[in-house]
Amino acid sequence: VPELRRIPLEEVCLSVLAGNLATSCMAFLRQAPQPPDDDMVTAALDVLIEVGAIHRKKMVREEKYTSEETLTPLGLHLSKIPVDVRLGKMLILGALFKCLDKILTIAASLSTKSPFAQQIDRLQNTTARDKLLIHESSDFLTLCNFFEAFQHAARASDRDGRTFCDKQLLNHSVMLEISAMRQHFADLLGSIGFVTRPHGNLHTSQHETFVDLKDSPYSKSSKLDNVVTSIVCAGFYPNVARATKESPDAPIALYHKKQRLHFHSTSVNCNKKNLPSSWIVFHEKFATGRVSVSNTGMVKPFSLLLFGGKIIVKHSERGVIIDDWIELSCAAKTSVMFRELRNEIDFVLKDMIERVKMSDVGESLIDGIVDL
Repeated sequence: VPELRRIPLEEVCLSVLAGNLATSCMAFLRQAPQPPDDDMVTAALDVLIEVGAIHRKKMVREEKYTSEETLTPLGLHLSKIPVDVRLGKMLILGALFKCLDKILTIAASLSTKSPFAQQIDRLQNTTARDKLLIHESSDFLTLCNFFEAFQHAARASDRDGRTFCDKQLLNHSVMLEISAMRQHFADLLGSIGFVTRPHGNLHTSQHETFVDLKDSPYSKSSKLDNVVTSIVCAGFYPNVARATKESPDAPIALYHKKQRLHFHSTSVNCNKKNLPSSWIVFHEKFATGRVSVSNTGMVKPFSLLLFGGKIIVKHSERGVIIDDWIELSCAAKTSVMFRELRNEIDFVLKDMIERVKMSDVGESLIDGIVDL
């Protein structure tokens, strides 16, 4: 199989644009000895648009569909790190919004197989200590809780780490993989200036990733669940669904646009009677007789306003529509403010291309958004 049909084309397209090799990824890749299918290139470009990594202008040349693309500031940063673009966006924004410790864990956990030797529903029937680690409405934060507890045990000794995993029904080898992947992601962020190396070295110990990130300035917002989940939403958008109930006793129904979705049995939100929000973000969906979503978490409307798609303001109806299907009640002034905040975040990312370190103005902007 040709290499261009095996590797992620999103990374290839970013490299083409970052290296000024062409302004049209489609036209450039068609010149390859064994080019990828046009549909594959289009799908990759669609993902990059969803992530906010490129702007695209469609056109027809010589009776063939093509397009011209330009990198956004986020896209230029993503082109420098060899990682899935959705996870890469999460990592960059995690550093920017100072919740890096947990975002590293989430990104690393989703890059390996599940660390749980038993399903969450079985864990809920075990010890009280297990239940304390299971977040009430987020699989992403549940992963963080278990990994943080594992780190605490493993710092004492490798034996304590293994004992913890045995007691909590975790795969010890996978937990070590997550720890190593966290370190790798931290190194990547350090290489592009989003994380400053302490004394020129990111490495500390086997179970420690980039110093003690819990107490690091890059993680001062990690205890704010809404901030962490907002960054997850930013990375995985448009993977969001609306949670509704036809009656107080009815089960929760999920809809992505008009598609009916179901919580997978491994999610902490499976079989829940009530949820703290009407909107969820999910990692992926798959069909197992019915379309299910795994790794889910609640998101607030403000997260969708800040990191969602195109906003249409309905002034007379005091509401907004995002991407033609997400309807939110919101004052026009508020929606316009969030649209402007999106532009300001782009400006901060653009400024960091040359400045490397975030400016004081950028710091104040991010802190102000977190306070919202």
